[in-house]
Amino acid sequence: MEADSTSRYEEGGPVPAAGSRAAGDERPQGAAMESLHLEGGRVLEFAVRGPERGPAVLFHHGMPGSAVPMDSVFASAIERGYRLVTYSRAGYGASTPLPGRTVADTAEDCRALMDHLGVHRYLVAGWSAGGPHALATAVADSPRVSGVLLIASFAPHDAEGLEFVNGMGMQNHVLFGAASRGEQKERAIVSQMAAVVRDGDPSDLAAGMASLLPHVDAAELTGVYGADNATHMNHGLAAGDDGWLEDLQALTAPWGFDPRGITVPVELWHGALDRMVPVAHGQWLAAHLPTSRAHVESGHGHISIGVGGLGEQLDRLRYRTS
Repeated sequence: MEADSTSRYEEGGPVPAAGSRAAGDERPQGAAMESLHLEGGRVLEFAVRGPERGPAVLFHHGMPGSAVPMDSVFASAIERGYRLVTYSRAGYGASTPLPGRTVADTAEDCRALMDHLGVHRYLVAGWSAGGPHALATAVADSPRVSGVLLIASFAPHDAEGLEFVNGMGMQNHVLFGAASRGEQKERAIVSQMAAVVRDGDPSDLAAGMASLLPHVDAAELTGVYGADNATHMNHGLAAGDDGWLEDLQALTAPWGFDPRGITVPVELWHGALDRMVPVAHGQWLAAHLPTSRAHVESGHGHISIGVGGLGEQLDRLRYRTS
């Protein structure tokens, strides 16, 4: 593991997919939402943006979230020629719920998605709750995944030596506190929080999330990113709260794989001011992922670390895979 403190600064592209894709309606951000029909009758919603032959990146969204791409996050990567694949985890957007899913289960869905797209080699990236799912994909699809980018990622809920909620704002104390009190309590808390998030004005949302937001994150949430994020989350929650509940349960249960077995390069970025996923999570991951290189940024939080820097972060990772 290598660590540094910075101020931020050929994978094979996809070949034409075998079979047909069921194209959905045009959504905001210029991405056509599509549907993959999985075994068992479930549907996985996804979108693809960027140059057709660009290096492929599977991006795992946060909690709550969806396949809707956010220009404020993805633009720097697309400008550098990356091809971004996004998807809605089970229960979000048009993706069929999968009660009891584990983090590893989602990785199997993603492997099927990349099979469908005909991708031979790709990078994975995960932001926040997407981080564990990015790691899981690197394990589930190890022959094709050449590197992992973690942005403000959670560590395991049962991580030895880590107090999971220490340093989190009040809302996350409440959310993760419900995880030990049964599904009825979990569902009630998620429902309350989803009601605040759904169709909320970014400024009102920032005020309601004040305990989670250092000033750099509040500024992002009330700027261009705030509008992007509202569209992204509203789509994810449009059909209900199942995705958020399933995410909470998956994050606080055993993940279903051992992240220490990952052998490809891992680039880990975390803001020291993060109150959603405190930097101790990133430090734990850095200490337990043998191939990780950690970048802890003193002036960034949970949101600011992920806005505008994706292209450079992917370039750092891709350099290590070449």
